[in-house]
Formats: sequence, structure tokens, C-alpha cells
Amino acid sequence: MLVALVVVLAVFLLPSLQKWLEQRSEIGRLDARIAQQQSDLAAARAEQQRWADPDHVRTQARARLGYVLPGEKAYVVDGGSDADQLAPAQAAASLPQSSAAWYADVWDSLRLAGLPDPTAATAKPVPAPSTQDGP
Repeated sequence: MLVALVVVLAVFLLPSLQKWLEQRSEIGRLDARIAQQQSDLAAARAEQQRWADPDHVRTQARARLGYVLPGEKAYVVDGGSDADQLAPAQAAASLPQSSAAWYADVWDSLRLAGLPDPTAATAKPVPAPSTQDGP
């Protein structure tokens, strides 16, 4: 009789126990998700506070957009080859030395200036500004 009672209780309680365990694991997943969202929210609020600081905005405008304050002069270095990283003596030594006369180098430069650059095959052309006056 006692064994039959245990079997009946097990049959009725086992599905409930299974549901309870599933719900506990779901609660654990939701708690982890809430903690992640709270840390994301804290990071977003910290970022919002940084952007509320005028010094941070000024720094970002200078770095990202190249803005300068009135009266300042902005210098932009164009290029940036490996020769820029070398010491001046090494940079001078790494320049190609021509055995031709200087005027031959100038002539070659003028001759090559009209040819398309083979390294700029993927570059898109920049449209020319319009020279027409308003309507």
C-alpha cells in the first residue's frame, strides 16, 4: 500500500517538479539578461555624461572633424608613407638617386604627368565644382 502511494505521488508530482525546474532555469536566464542590460544602460549613461561635458565635445570635434578654435591654425599632413617614420638621414638615403641630369628628370615628370596612375585604379573620380551662376 505504501509503495502504491509513493508511485501515485511520484506520477502527480514529477510533472510539477519538472515545470518548477524549467521555471527556475528561465528565471536564471532572465536575471543574467537583466544584469547585462543594466550594465549596457550604465555604459550608455556614462557615455551620455561624457558628451554633456563641453571639454569632451571639443576634443571629439577636434579629433574627428578637424575643428579648431578661432585664432588657431590647423596643419594637415597629407600622405604618410614609411619614409615619414624614418630618421631624416635614413629618409634621404632611401630616396631614389637618379644618374640623369635634373632637366631629364623634369622632362620625365612632365611626360608621366598626363598618364593615368596605375595604383589609383580603384579610386573614384571627384566631380568638378559647378561654375554656373544661380538661376
